[in-house]
Amino acid sequence: MALWGNNDNVSVQSGGTVSVNYDTLEVIGTGTTFGTAGFAGTGQVIRFGVAGRVGAGATYFGDATIVGIASTTSLSIASTIGLIGSAIGGTSFTITECPQYSTSDPSFSLDPTFNHSAPSFKTVRTGGASTDVSVAIGASIIPIDLLGTDLDIIGHIQVGDVVVNDGNNISIVSIGTAVATATQTSAVGFSTLFVSQTTIPGIGAFGNSFPADVRIGSETIRIVSVGATAIGLGQTIGTAVNAGTQIEFVNNFIIGLGATITAGIATGDSLVFKRLMAGYDRYMYGVSGAGVTASAGSAYQVSHAGWVGVTTYIDTHGNLRVKNETFVAMSGITTGDAPAFPAYPNVGNQA
Repeated sequence: MALWGNNDNVSVQSGGTVSVNYDTLEVIGTGTTFGTAGFAGTGQVIRFGVAGRVGAGATYFGDATIVGIASTTSLSIASTIGLIGSAIGGTSFTITECPQYSTSDPSFSLDPTFNHSAPSFKTVRTGGASTDVSVAIGASIIPIDLLGTDLDIIGHIQVGDVVVNDGNNISIVSIGTAVATATQTSAVGFSTLFVSQTTIPGIGAFGNSFPADVRIGSETIRIVSVGATAIGLGQTIGTAVNAGTQIEFVNNFIIGLGATITAGIATGDSLVFKRLMAGYDRYMYGVSGAGVTASAGSAYQVSHAGWVGVTTYIDTHGNLRVKNETFVAMSGITTGDAPAFPAYPNVGNQA
């Protein structure tokens, strides 16, 4: 065939699987129909598994160009440069007429030696825990030292980052606010909320180094006292707070976590903040006119139907970046949505 065609959905035998011999470049099929009219043929590209986001549990091993058909259950490939490098056995596959040269271009390779890698957490900031307050195991609030050497730490961390505790990456879900659970019910008209002091480190009364407010319904109320099992408020509450309810605290010196810590944090301990970034994924999509329409206005917007290379990675701010390049502009692409363009959740499948 030519260097490319217009079919991203060449027929394959239902239930067929393949295994790859990296040394001999042979692909052994089980329940396959290689060489049969309308099925896999020389010059087409075999894709092992189905592509998805790198690092998200997707089963995709890469692409290779078919250079020979020995039988309905045996074919040979030009090289393994586009493959992941690990064993491929008993996996599903698809056949496409995407540009052959993409299978020998290292930028499209699934082998992490060349390019592809899963995003990982990188340290973006180290800072000190509060020098006045320790944090007990089971808390999901961490007070940080904004009065010492880390005055600008808030400008360097963001919701979605993680803090390392006991070897675990715990997500930061809020900055300047956090929640704790009410241990008893406070009825309308109460000026006391029942919460264990060990779950609200860094939450202080007005006049304290760490003054805080609480948000109850639409009201923001100043805290005037903090005890071992309850806090006193500067006014009565107009909305009841039931036992088990999450109470929101407002304090510029705290961060809220998505889980409780499993190792205590002593005063002045160093905190390590990390952010998911890097990673790299590049894939040659067959994009139909419907795919162009579906991607319009999204981060994955493409200018033309055809064979389009889409590159994604996560930048130093934790933002997903998307770049695309049209390798062959053409209409009439037959797609099978394996994967859909793109293999990410915010663009619908092609028709």
